[in-house]
Amino acid sequence: MKTRIISFLVIFCFLFLPSIIFAQESLDQIVAIVGKDIILESELKTQLEFYLTQTGKKVENPEELNILRKTLLDQMINDRLLLAKAEKDTLLKINEKEIEQTLEDQLSKIKSQFPSEEAFQKELKTEGLTETELKRNYREQIKEQILRDKLISSKLSKANISLREVKEFYQSYKDSLPEQPESAKLSQILLKIEPSQKTLDSLKDFASTILVRAKAGENFSELAKRYSEDLSAKQGGDLGFLKKGEILPEFEMRAFSLKPGEISDLVQTSLGYHIIKLEEKKEEEIHVRHILIKITPSQVDSAKILSLADTLYQKLKSGADFVLLVKDYSQDDESKKKGGEIGWFPLAQLPEELKEKIAQTEIGQITFPVMTEEGVHILKILDKKEKRSLSLEDDYDTIKEMAKRKKGNDEILKWIEELKSKTYVEVRI
Repeated sequence: MKTRIISFLVIFCFLFLPSIIFAQESLDQIVAIVGKDIILESELKTQLEFYLTQTGKKVENPEELNILRKTLLDQMINDRLLLAKAEKDTLLKINEKEIEQTLEDQLSKIKSQFPSEEAFQKELKTEGLTETELKRNYREQIKEQILRDKLISSKLSKANISLREVKEFYQSYKDSLPEQPESAKLSQILLKIEPSQKTLDSLKDFASTILVRAKAGENFSELAKRYSEDLSAKQGGDLGFLKKGEILPEFEMRAFSLKPGEISDLVQTSLGYHIIKLEEKKEEEIHVRHILIKITPSQVDSAKILSLADTLYQKLKSGADFVLLVKDYSQDDESKKKGGEIGWFPLAQLPEELKEKIAQTEIGQITFPVMTEEGVHILKILDKKEKRSLSLEDDYDTIKEMAKRKKGNDEILKWIEELKSKTYVEVRI
């Protein structure tokens, strides 16, 4: 695997970010100004290198290369405009759990590009990084991307489309529309597996026993290696030097209040219970270690939900009303409003365990409870479709969604042009 074709860091950040600011040389040129923000030549160069690497294209003609550079720069300018607008929108909220989950998801994507965990760790070491440092480096950029995505989603959700527009879209694009994959229309009862109060108390008690040992003088690094459930455990809980704004607020508040060598009491965040040790403090940075005991459901919690799922399944097999059980038990708030309906899904995009159950279940029937990362699902198969070309008669809802998406995208591009007219934008290439 040619992991060194392009910097490992660049591969990581561009999986989910349209632009990242890297350390710049003193002579780095400004290629664009967007309001009070700037875009540097090195950022554009990195964007270009990544695009060429990912697409496998070789652009040797200088004129074509300039056109590509201009296209990528326009995209970067648009991203900066959207971010500035999103940061001013007080209705857009992001919680720390969203950021952490996105970080974990992208890290998993990166790891999947390597033949093994050892190969991934070796590459990290070559880059002089730990997993924790890698995540910390891109935390703010991920937050910005989530903000942009939420802003775009809020605009797209307001796009309405008429029957005439759907028909016009179909007539214009029917020859280039993708084939409809094998898919199923589903309703679900979702039962989330969450830690009970007993589990929470047990985890807190366990974390407290480790805290007592740490404060009694046991080697903090060894305790972290043995008990911590964070990625930093292999490094003895070492998170390196941190600045304010790079870590969870509750963690940050306690960590910055410690004195060198001091160990905190238990600190609870959305991730779990932390025990923090301050190693060193210099100006605006602190060097800390921590031990994390994650808040996760116990086997008893899982067994309880599986038992409930089995009970509901037996009720459904005996003729109970699916919609009523959705109302009483499902924990998916969005589908609950629609009697459990979650729409059409291509089978190829579903988790293997769900795909298998759906394939074995006839239209109108209920699947046996299936566990995924989301929780336990009981699915009702509302309809199925084989792979085929799209038609207005059979796929109106799908075509309507495509038409709505295109209309929304067109409106966003128009909106971006409006933002440009109200913002100082200077292009210097």
